[in-house]
Amino acid sequence: MKRKSLSLLLAAAMAATMLAGCGSKDPMANMSDEEKAAWEAAANDPYGKYPETVVYTTGYNLTNQGADTLAGTPYENDTPSDNAYTRYLKEVLNVQNENEFEAITGPDYDQKVSMAIASQDIPDIMYISDYGTLVELVENDLIEDLTDVYNNLACETVKSSYASYGEDNNPLNTVTFDGRIMAIPKTQLSDGQDFLWLRKDWMDKLELEMPSTLDEMADVLRAFISQDPDGNGQADTIGLVVHNEVYGSYPNNTFAVDNIFTAFGAYPTVWMTDESGNAVYGSVQPEMKDALQLMRDWYAEGLLDREFTTRTYDDIVALLSSGQCGAYIGPWWSPFNPAQTSTYASQDAEWINVSAPTGPDGKINAINTKSYGGFVVVRKGYEHPEIAMKIVNVNSEYSMQDKSDAAKEILENQSIAYFNWPLYCQVQPGNNAELMTQHVEAVMNGSADVSTLSTEELGYYESAVRYQDAEAAGQKADSADYSQYVSRIVAMNRMIDEPASFLTPAFFETTDTMKTRWASLEKIEMQAILKIIVGEEDLDYFDQFVSEWTGAGGDIITEEVNEAIRQ
Repeated sequence: MKRKSLSLLLAAAMAATMLAGCGSKDPMANMSDEEKAAWEAAANDPYGKYPETVVYTTGYNLTNQGADTLAGTPYENDTPSDNAYTRYLKEVLNVQNENEFEAITGPDYDQKVSMAIASQDIPDIMYISDYGTLVELVENDLIEDLTDVYNNLACETVKSSYASYGEDNNPLNTVTFDGRIMAIPKTQLSDGQDFLWLRKDWMDKLELEMPSTLDEMADVLRAFISQDPDGNGQADTIGLVVHNEVYGSYPNNTFAVDNIFTAFGAYPTVWMTDESGNAVYGSVQPEMKDALQLMRDWYAEGLLDREFTTRTYDDIVALLSSGQCGAYIGPWWSPFNPAQTSTYASQDAEWINVSAPTGPDGKINAINTKSYGGFVVVRKGYEHPEIAMKIVNVNSEYSMQDKSDAAKEILENQSIAYFNWPLYCQVQPGNNAELMTQHVEAVMNGSADVSTLSTEELGYYESAVRYQDAEAAGQKADSADYSQYVSRIVAMNRMIDEPASFLTPAFFETTDTMKTRWASLEKIEMQAILKIIVGEEDLDYFDQFVSEWTGAGGDIITEEVNEAIRQ
């Protein structure tokens, strides 16, 4: 009955829009049974195409490269209302966007959203980037309840994708208020664990075993700095490179060493739940001390880059690219880093990702990242709330399988103007990267046909084949094909075969006091951590740091975090 009532309501609303201004008291009176059935069918179908074009107003994210990103391409005359994405949506669903505002994605776009909310005049459908804005919209009763729309129209890919993040980290949890779904969350893919990346050619030359534990990792680093792995007869190689922001932004802070801390059960920068069920800040927990002691010892011995506190990101890349260093910690997509691509091209370097250092259970201890990356909301009272769900369905499922010329246009645009997709919302399973690798490998080993691949997977498959063909012929593969193969096939298989133990943070958002004090607290924290590691302060200084952090607002923020998660 719920499904039927929704259908009739939507059909009536669509008809009302079509016939507005014609003077009829019953907007459906002049429609034939066939016309009514067509509108109802479209309203009930996750991919139903409307009999007439339905226009919706929206806020539009523009690619951060600017309009000139399309210059010189077949799409240089495209506009925010007429481009590969909008044309595709019109062809599939017969919907057309009319933009109430346009802005570059990021702060510019967010400001436009804030102005619309302040005036209480928001577009019919729009994307918002942060949770605080969603709460504001709900509290001010400005957006539509999408519970029935979601339950009736969300495609299977969307529903299964949300479920893939697990019960505790399901993106739908974030948009559910008093049991009602108030927005459609955009997923933020699970990044998996960080790995220790090593020069395998150095490992082979020095006849070293692949490390797993912290002690084994230290043995490899000692060999790298003392046994002349580059063969130049000079003691000029260094140990593990370390970003001067030692940890945080997991796992996107390439060259950071979060894994060393998590191996001790310490989770810096993460809000975690203690034994009593309260949220605590990981950076001020006692487990940090053991990790800091190890870092002090490694730094004193030279296993860590002695100059890491003053090195920039580019400095680290240069060390790796020049062959002075063969060890760093980073995510599975590290082969896209120029440090790897350049050494592959110039030095025949062979990099490999290793599951190290592991914790007591023999696995890397990793941190689950936030499962959502923004939300689609619908203005309260808008006649066609289902359009939002249908567009997300097309973004997330239909277009991924479509092999038409229109869908190919979207694939071509992904690398040059991805943000220009209306609503900028795609829903994918948390383990999407692993799934794509498995699909590609099934084709490569002959257990599946190439026709089973999505358009994105097809690109990865073609890169893998080109890489293997080049290697088989004794030639250097293109650097882009190298990066795709080593990340999507080699590194991803390690992540599939040797999964980590994940901690899901208790809180991801920003509290009121964080807005004014968090930057100062972060500075206090990192200064203390660096002083302890390089030996400027002894280990007991950690307790002084905790006291200072608490008094400078950390205690207030901790209270706010606990209040937020109890709501």
